[in-house]
Amino acid sequence: MSAPASVLVTGAGGFVGSALAEGFAALGWRVTALDPDFDAATRERLRGCALVTAALGDTAPPDLPPATLVVHAAAVTTAAADLGWTPAAHVAANVRPLVAMLEYAARTRPAAFVFLSSSGVFAAGDGGDVLTDADVPTGTSPYAAAKRAGELLTVAALDGVLAAHVVRLGYLYGPHEAARPTRARPSAVARWLAAARHGQPLLVPADDPRRDWTFTPDLAPALARLVAHPPAGRVVHLCSPFTRSDSAMAALIAAHVRGAVCATGPAIGPAKAPMRASDLTPLGLRWTSPDVALAQLVATEVAA
Repeated sequence: MSAPASVLVTGAGGFVGSALAEGFAALGWRVTALDPDFDAATRERLRGCALVTAALGDTAPPDLPPATLVVHAAAVTTAAADLGWTPAAHVAANVRPLVAMLEYAARTRPAAFVFLSSSGVFAAGDGGDVLTDADVPTGTSPYAAAKRAGELLTVAALDGVLAAHVVRLGYLYGPHEAARPTRARPSAVARWLAAARHGQPLLVPADDPRRDWTFTPDLAPALARLVAHPPAGRVVHLCSPFTRSDSAMAALIAAHVRGAVCATGPAIGPAKAPMRASDLTPLGLRWTSPDVALAQLVATEVAA
């Protein structure tokens, strides 16, 4: 398909959704950004987008405009217990908005629909040293179950109707990251940057997990290429090739901040293996290395 002219991004008030909305706007797309709440800083960043402030319930907002591409990024990642919810309520909070958007897509017929899934569908012990798109996920948390259900629902609902893409994202970091009720725990990078700003040690878990690190400004260009030249129908692991330990990432930040030091913190317990990107060589994706990305983040979010 040719590059879509317009995109609707759900969850666009959050970390990932706002990065996508901002990124698509920078590519020259007409962007509709949907979220129940946009804070003042996000509104300023997305001032070139059409903001729709509405909650996604059992149906999409009736006045939601059509788009050529729909990216469903809305999700609740905060654990059910931390929200005071039952597991069933947590699953429903993730699945019902997706079903509403699938119905919207079936009615308005965009050229393509992207469901953003997550490496969170996997459990510790899945796969080998890395998680490939051939590995079967066995995660059983409410979040994992909802994302896995979403992968199946997206294909089932849109098969034969329009191009449906299921994209698993890995460990994300980038600018403008802040906690919100639906995503209460920022990435390790955001926590290390905050520690550096306040002259505190950058705590690295004693078990020092390895992760696949993807810079959020890379996501919109990657998705634009993916929907223009999609691989054969399958789940896609859309992540950078940069696998690093937590200690290596923290050390890169410390190297750019005078007086910053890394220290060992509590172990986090069994962790998933890093995700390996699907073979998308023909798309010519370009990923920002952690060396470059972290230098940018320190310059804008610590030194500033």
